[in-house]
Amino acid sequence: MPFLREINPAKGIRAGIWHITETTGELLADIQLSDSETNIYNTFRNELRKRQWLAYRAILKHFLAPLTTFLSYDHNGKPSLDSGSHHISVSHAGEFAAAVCSETVPVGIDIEKIKDRVNRVKERFLQHIEMETIPAEECLEQLYVYWGGKEALYKLNGKPDVDFRNDIYIHPFDYLCNTNQTCKATLTTSGNREDYTLSFQKIEDYMLVVAY
Repeated sequence: MPFLREINPAKGIRAGIWHITETTGELLADIQLSDSETNIYNTFRNELRKRQWLAYRAILKHFLAPLTTFLSYDHNGKPSLDSGSHHISVSHAGEFAAAVCSETVPVGIDIEKIKDRVNRVKERFLQHIEMETIPAEECLEQLYVYWGGKEALYKLNGKPDVDFRNDIYIHPFDYLCNTNQTCKATLTTSGNREDYTLSFQKIEDYMLVVAY
């Protein structure tokens, strides 16, 4: 099963999930890479990493064809389209790849496999006030909205000095009764505060979060 689902969290924003079942050869046969992308691809030794890397390019091709989808990376590793036609962000975890694009606003995306280990590290990325808003039962999925939301905002910002715990605040929300599957977040950098929306969705045993 290749392209799995499209999600439209807001007007002009398209996010996609790819379930990776193809071989690297099958993915390569349908994706055109630039010389610089080919050089990057050839540095990968792990076959799953290659397939993840190719799969999120397949999503972008699915969304943007007939536009070219050659990517460049800045010195912080943030990807962008050579054409500059859209803001983009990409992610991958296990057998899934994800990508989001927008013609108008910066976007970020993250996909994570839901595992209990996040409970052991939550103090590293959550403020005390954020931990106080999580139910006493500690909803594991809600923790992954926090983690994925902060990762997506980190990618959207594109600067390595953003601190997950101190610079990103996710406003309280009711995970179980949230039919819109959205919440609000604030990113503070160099004294500037910007408010964002996080759109989240559980897909099998993975959590996808899009920031915009």
